[in-house]
Amino acid sequence: MLSRAEPVLRRHNALFKAPRSLRLLATFNTGVAQFSQVGKFLTVYPRSTDEAVRLAAGLHLATRGLAGPRIPFEERYRQNSLVFYRYGSFGPAAGKVPGTIRDVAGRERRDERAYGKAVPSWLQDPFPKPGTKSRATAGPIGMDYLPHKALRQRGRGGVYEAVDISVSPTRLVVIKEGRRHGETDRLGKDGYARLKREGWLLRRLHAAGVPVPEVLREFRQRGNRYLVLEKVAGKPLLREGRLQPARYSWRRAARILALLTPLLSRLHAAGWVWRDCKPSHILISNGACRLIDFEDASRISDCEAMAWGVKHYWPPALRRKDQRPPGTFEDDYALGVIAFQFLAGRFPSRSAGERAKVYRRHRCPLELRHRIERLLLPGC
Repeated sequence: MLSRAEPVLRRHNALFKAPRSLRLLATFNTGVAQFSQVGKFLTVYPRSTDEAVRLAAGLHLATRGLAGPRIPFEERYRQNSLVFYRYGSFGPAAGKVPGTIRDVAGRERRDERAYGKAVPSWLQDPFPKPGTKSRATAGPIGMDYLPHKALRQRGRGGVYEAVDISVSPTRLVVIKEGRRHGETDRLGKDGYARLKREGWLLRRLHAAGVPVPEVLREFRQRGNRYLVLEKVAGKPLLREGRLQPARYSWRRAARILALLTPLLSRLHAAGWVWRDCKPSHILISNGACRLIDFEDASRISDCEAMAWGVKHYWPPALRRKDQRPPGTFEDDYALGVIAFQFLAGRFPSRSAGERAKVYRRHRCPLELRHRIERLLLPGC
């Protein structure tokens, strides 16, 4: 990409920026820190409208044939182009309110980052597309689903709560989206490929008796893939964003282990390791437990999968490795962490001595202590 774009940028003496490393680019493309940065490799700052028009045309021709993700909230220069544009603020200016832009009369306006707002209504689009209309920014996913809430947005795709109007009575469903070229990893797998694999895996796990969401339907739309899942009832052990339980005791820790151990054993017996085991992915309803989000699950024997995990629930011993070793280390360690949280209301220390003090302070029975330590020790 850079080798093709660089001659165009040099020819126009253009102002631009790019991530300083592939690791930083990968971080941007997750969308976790700022969703608007997904897909951006080069950001160019034209000095005038004329320069913007010339640069867009040159960069479009130079990068034709390459693939890349769609950039949120921005307009595509041409069909299938990797060039996107948006009229917006990009830095602080003296006497200017942050997050504002000036209209043609010099008045300050709020800089809106939203679909359909790349070019404000009071500004003429310098990149007209004769005979085409901008795609709809809201409405049904497919013909049978009306999304009403975005549960998550990432570079790989969104997760939406929607109403399924194809059945009577209507029902709530969860729709996962897999975007083409979204968060493509070093093995070439993007959001589309990962979601296709997740749908296949959920069907297998459901047949094996693992309590995962039922797959209701899969389809493609505008180049992306969609997976329609049942809306699982229940509350998470801990909601997303909450680090520790409000109530904890060794009895609660024992109940958590009694509930989760057989479910993870069933998953592992089917040949898979979850790798995304955390309280917000464990839903409880009337004493029954359901497990969600298997996008990054791996075969237990898979040594080529990238080492990956969730903060606080990822074995420290694996954090400096590029590839995971065979086994169920990720799930075992995560289960140990969760049990420790519901025992003590804190994450376990890497020091066995410090953990021993916590067990004594909370009068943890010796058998339960040994169970938790067997889960934690290999990962520490």
